[in-house]
Amino acid sequence: MLRNLFARIGRLESTPPWGLGAGIASVMAALAALVLGFNLAAVVHCSAPANAAFCQALNFAAPPSVWLSGWTIGAVAVLLFVAVTRRTPAERAALRLGGIETSVFWVLLVSIGLAVTLDLIFIQFAANPIEPELRSLRQPVVDAAGWILAFVFMAVAQPVAEELVFRGVLQPALRQAVGAWPGYLLTSALYALFHLLVYTSGTPQTNDLLYSFLLPLVSGLIFGAVRLMTGSTRAAILSHAAFGLFAVLKVLALGA
Repeated sequence: MLRNLFARIGRLESTPPWGLGAGIASVMAALAALVLGFNLAAVVHCSAPANAAFCQALNFAAPPSVWLSGWTIGAVAVLLFVAVTRRTPAERAALRLGGIETSVFWVLLVSIGLAVTLDLIFIQFAANPIEPELRSLRQPVVDAAGWILAFVFMAVAQPVAEELVFRGVLQPALRQAVGAWPGYLLTSALYALFHLLVYTSGTPQTNDLLYSFLLPLVSGLIFGAVRLMTGSTRAAILSHAAFGLFAVLKVLALGA
C-alpha cells in the first residue's frame, strides 16, 4: 500500500488549466477572506453596547460565536472565490470534485483513525491539546450557537474552503511547477503556515506549535495523499471533515 501511495505521489497528473500564480492568488485570497470575515464578525459584535468593553480592550475575549461565525463567513467567501475564478468546464474538471476511486466509508474510517492516532501522539507533548480554531470554546460559558458554529465550521465550511484552495487549486499547480514530491510537500507546508497565521493570531493560549503548526503540517500531508490516491478533491474534503469532526468531539469530551 505504501509503495502504491509513494508511486501516486511521485506521478504527475495532467497539467491544470491554471498556473502557479493562480494557486498562490487563491491562497492569498483565502487568507484575506478569513481575516476579514473575523473582523466583520467582531465589528458586528462590538456594535452592541453591552459588548463595548471587548471593543475598547481589544483583548480577544469574544465568545466562540464571534470567532467561528467570522471564519465561516470567510470560508463561504473562499468557496465563492474559487467558484468564480475556476468557472470554465476544463477548470471545474481539473478541480477533481467528481467521483471517488474508493469507498467513502473507508475514506472517513481511515481519516478518523488517523486523527485519533495523531492526537494520541501529540497530546503527550502539548501544553494545550486543542486546535486553535476551537480554543475559544474553553471559556467558562459557551452558548448553543458556539457549539453549532463549531460543528458547521470544522466539519463543513473549513474542509470545503481549504481543500478547494490547497488540494484543488494549489497542489496540482505547485507539483507541475516544482516537481511531484516537492510540490506535494510544499503544499502541506504552506497549508500549515496558513493555519498558523489565520487561527492563532489573538486566540487564547496559542503559545505552542504542536497543534498550531505541526498537526496542520501532518494533516496536510494526509489530505494531499488522499487527493492523490483517490484522484478526487472531494475525498480530501471528506478526510478533512473527519478530522474536524473529531476535533470538536474531543473538546466536548474534555469538557469545554
